[in-house]
Amino acid sequence: MKKILVIAATMLASLSLSLVQAANPVADVNGLKEKMQANAAKISSIQSDFTLVKYISVMSSTMKSSGKFYYKKNDKVKLEFLLPIKQNLVMNGDKLMMDANGKPMVMDAKSNPMMGELKKVISACMSGNIANMGSNYKMEYFVDGGNYLVVITPLSADIKKFAERVDLYLDSSDFTVIKMRMTEALKPNQKKNDYSEYVFSGKQKNVNIDDSVFSIK
Repeated sequence: MKKILVIAATMLASLSLSLVQAANPVADVNGLKEKMQANAAKISSIQSDFTLVKYISVMSSTMKSSGKFYYKKNDKVKLEFLLPIKQNLVMNGDKLMMDANGKPMVMDAKSNPMMGELKKVISACMSGNIANMGSNYKMEYFVDGGNYLVVITPLSADIKKFAERVDLYLDSSDFTVIKMRMTEALKPNQKKNDYSEYVFSGKQKNVNIDDSVFSIK
């Protein structure tokens, strides 16, 4: 169980190197939240390409991968890694599946509160539907380069063991995610945080995505 949590957090962990100091705080946060909720209500599905760069501090190197991203209401998310190796991360309701090398590992988030919170963070950030993150997270809103930057800091000690913070970049035209960085918690004897940065491109909204895409076996 712990191994699954570490793998999930590691795949979606990223460094706290956002340009928050250069960004301007949003003046009307409540107005922004209302716009985000209104736009989220209009989106039933998202399909896009993604690239991932993962930095590993102990190796002072990066690993690159790419694939397809799928989102469908309600609470269905899939990251299909195609290069350099094939693997899947699927979230469907209360279930989360990691499938690497044809060896799926399934976790029931409902029976594990910590896994449930981690899944909530992943699902909300990937879809951009962050309005209902809850009181376990500090949310800060900025305007950065013409788009919005939402800095999400976990307040729960359990979640902070895996993720220190998330920098979520949203397209100002429709509030969908264009880039995500999530800081992994600093490990003992580590001077720098490991991180992964996802960049989404070729976005298609409200396309037909069959439920079988999110199948968990």
